[in-house]
Amino acid sequence: MHVFVVLHYKNIEETLNCINSVRQIYGNKKIIVVDNASLTKEEKKELKNKVDCLFVMDENIGFAKANNYGIKQAMALYNPEFISVINNDTLILEREWINKVQKIYDETSFDVLGPYIESFKGSGSVNPYTPLANIEQVDKELSYQHKLLKIYQHAGLYFLLQIYMKIKHLFIPRKIMMNKEQRMDNVALHGCALIFSRKYLQKYPDAFCSKTFLYHEEDFLYLRMLKDNIKMVYEPDIKIIHKEGQSLKGLKIRPKLLWKTKEIIKSLNLLRNEYEEILNERTKN
Repeated sequence: MHVFVVLHYKNIEETLNCINSVRQIYGNKKIIVVDNASLTKEEKKELKNKVDCLFVMDENIGFAKANNYGIKQAMALYNPEFISVINNDTLILEREWINKVQKIYDETSFDVLGPYIESFKGSGSVNPYTPLANIEQVDKELSYQHKLLKIYQHAGLYFLLQIYMKIKHLFIPRKIMMNKEQRMDNVALHGCALIFSRKYLQKYPDAFCSKTFLYHEEDFLYLRMLKDNIKMVYEPDIKIIHKEGQSLKGLKIRPKLLWKTKEIIKSLNLLRNEYEEILNERTKN
């Protein structure tokens, strides 16, 4: 048994497209949708007819908590061998997804598996994810996000930033990416599509760190890998498309960026606390 947990928020069309792509996958599967308090009555009725289980939260509890809830329900209802947790703005075109995941597990005995994640613009895989691997990197990112926050708070500075970014993309070449066509062990994985094995979920009922609301869940998962020696594997033989940013269409961008940056800073401060605890433990020992 393989369960797919899809987190829904506001964009019903994307969620339905995601569900339809999962329905095309061969094998024994169930689909669970967790809604972060955004569905209308009509949308609830429509989704109930499309999925095996629909859970509607009373309020928006964020990415980690909502996915953890869906995962726990999946384990209680079906006790599956694997749970694929995917964003609603993703499409799975790989019909052999379930068979390939089982084959990869037989070869690697992974705790967490990450697929090749193709961006909607076709710029290559965002996996493996580049983590903030120590407290110095977290502090550097915090400093950068605080600078961005000041810019987003002022319309004039934000306008100048937009001009700068356009010029930068015209004249500065893109960085050469690592080879992402081969399997990699013990790497950080992007949070928009993760496959958890039963043995991992039996050890960690909360698959994600529930302290965060949104952003940098991948870094907490990577930190768990380092601390507890869990096996995280990147496998390019299974592919998914991520339409990141599509849900922002029609929204006023600057207020959205302000909110996003504030949430990122909150998550980074939590991550910094985690690294501080590790350093304090090492000092005591």
